[in-house]
Amino acid sequence: MQQLSMDSLRAFVSVYDLQSFTAAGQQLNRSQPAISLQLQRLEEMLGMRLYARTGGRIQLTPAGNELLEAARSILSLNDQIIARLTEPELSGRVRLGMTSEFASKLLPQVLGQFAQGYPNVALEVSSGLSRQLVASADDFDVIIALTESGGKDAAQWVNPVQWLELRQEPLVWVGNSDSHLLPAPLPLVVAPDGCIYRRRALKALRNAGIQSRITYTNSDFSGLTAAIESGLGITVLAQSTVPPHLEKIQRCADGTPLPELGEVGVMLSTRAAENSAAQQLAAFIQERI
Repeated sequence: MQQLSMDSLRAFVSVYDLQSFTAAGQQLNRSQPAISLQLQRLEEMLGMRLYARTGGRIQLTPAGNELLEAARSILSLNDQIIARLTEPELSGRVRLGMTSEFASKLLPQVLGQFAQGYPNVALEVSSGLSRQLVASADDFDVIIALTESGGKDAAQWVNPVQWLELRQEPLVWVGNSDSHLLPAPLPLVVAPDGCIYRRRALKALRNAGIQSRITYTNSDFSGLTAAIESGLGITVLAQSTVPPHLEKIQRCADGTPLPELGEVGVMLSTRAAENSAAQQLAAFIQERI
C-alpha cells in the first residue's frame, strides 16, 4: 500500500504558503532542489499536477486545492501526537507580538497547530509595526519583527543577544488585477510613517525617478488590503504574506518597470527565559517559518 510522505506534504504546504521553493527550503532546512524533488515524487505518486504558476504566483490545480486542506489536517494531527507523547505537558501564558501582515497571513496556521498541541497554554497575541513592538518589548514574551537591513540593524534593538534571524524575506509590489492601469503619479496605499515597507517603497521610487503620491494610510493589514482591492493604489508586502485575492505588480501604467525592493530580515526574540511555554512557542515558530 502506498503511503504519503510527511516530508513531502510539509514541503507541498510550505511552498504554497511561502510562495517560494527557496523560502520553503529555508523553512524546512532543505535545499531548493530537494524540495522540488519531494514535490515531483508526490505528484508522481498521485499521478497529477498540484501546482500551476499564474501571474507570478504559485497557484494550486484542482487536485492541489483538494490536497491542501487534507495535508494541513494530516500534518496538524502528526504534530499534535508528537507534542503530546514526546514532550512534557505545558501550561501558562505567552504574550506574542508580531507584525500585522504575519498575524493575518502566515501565523494563524502555526498558532492553531501550537494551540492544538498545547491546549493548556494561553496565547495573547498583539500586532503592530516592528518599531512599536521593539519599543514595548518588555510587554511580550515572544516577538516577531522585521529589520530594514536583513537583521544587521538588530544590534540597535532591545537586548540584541536574544534576537534570531529566521529568514530573509523578499519584498514585492502588490495590487489588484487592474493596478497596472493606475495613472501617474503612482498612488500608494501604506502604513503610517515608520513602517519599513513604506520607507522602502518611497526610497525605491524616488531613486528610480517615478513620481508617486500617498492616497491611503492605515496601520491595519486588513484595511490596507481592502483599500488595494478597492483600487486606491498599490503597496509593498513581504512576498509570503500577499493575500490570494491580490497579485504582484511589476510595471506602471506607461510600461515603466517598478524598482526592485530588496529583502528584509524576519527576526524572532524570546524575552522570557524562565517561561517554558514561551520557549516552546519560539522553537515551534522557528521550525515552521
